[in-house]
Amino acid sequence: MTAIIAVHCGAGSHSSKLYGDYKRLCNRACRKGIQVLQEGGTAMEAVKAAVIVLENHPMTNSGFGSNLTSDGFVENDASVMDGRTLTFGGCGAVKKVKNPIALAYDICLKQSNTQPLGLVPPSLLVGQGGLQHARKASLKIVPNKRLISKKAFRQFTKYKKLLESHESHERLDTVGAVCIDSEGHVASACSSGGLILKKPGRVGQAALYASGTWADSLNKDTESTVAVCTTGCGEYLVQTQLAKEIADVIKPSSSPITDLHRAMTSQFLESRYLRNVKQKMAGALVLHRNSESGETSLLWGHSTETMGVSYMKLGDNKPKSIMSELPHSAEPGETINIGGAHFFSNNPSSKPLT
Repeated sequence: MTAIIAVHCGAGSHSSKLYGDYKRLCNRACRKGIQVLQEGGTAMEAVKAAVIVLENHPMTNSGFGSNLTSDGFVENDASVMDGRTLTFGGCGAVKKVKNPIALAYDICLKQSNTQPLGLVPPSLLVGQGGLQHARKASLKIVPNKRLISKKAFRQFTKYKKLLESHESHERLDTVGAVCIDSEGHVASACSSGGLILKKPGRVGQAALYASGTWADSLNKDTESTVAVCTTGCGEYLVQTQLAKEIADVIKPSSSPITDLHRAMTSQFLESRYLRNVKQKMAGALVLHRNSESGETSLLWGHSTETMGVSYMKLGDNKPKSIMSELPHSAEPGETINIGGAHFFSNNPSSKPLT
């Protein structure tokens, strides 16, 4: 069974001058995920490793280089979902944790631990509670200043001055990964620093169940499997619970590329919960494997100007990468652009989808 990992560096508006840099970064993340799979690791372990690469680079809005809150701190959101067990782990508005995806991963794993007195392990920890959990789990804790990149500080200074004019500025280049491993199980991961000058304590979709991540391979031998991670304006993704909504549409689908467009249109652009929103910005990365044919579709869709994606199959020499662009005639926030690749069970090569 072919194992695949895919990552994204966010749906937003990426400078064309930096396309090459974003692609190279995503490729490095894919290679790290594939290395984990080559060594017999699980889909969960692979998405965590891939996202850590993205979190550690200042180009992305996650981990080091994240947007600063209005009071000048980095507060991160992250989540993972394990399709094998359907367990979820998330952290929100967490300070000082170098790799928030590692914290979300640890919270998810400990869902299976037996607690004394019948206590239920938490699936989501925020703020100080998340930091305490990270320390107890021996995760790397750093001073706030170690998470602030030069780029993030320049943006903070610039937009802090513009705050009084009530201008809205969104940097949507959060990160995520989806994977299917050699056993046929899937996992999804998401990490974000949130909007520029967000209010302290704000938690977005990257931390929340059904909104940032979804993965389901519980009955992989009898049902199709699906993994989804989202990016975009967190509030809108939370209101629509877009990750789960996409998964529910895609999972039984015989035409995933058509149904991804349908899901993002009906469940996001035309959502009753966003009826008063003018520009609806979102992106999604999706893996789908058909249980009957074994065929796998890797898909991405976005209503933003651009979305950067890389993917790699176990056995490939190098990742494939693309900076997907909305057609110039399309208005951001009003149109969905879809792309992807199809992997046939009896042919290890991939075929681009139109």
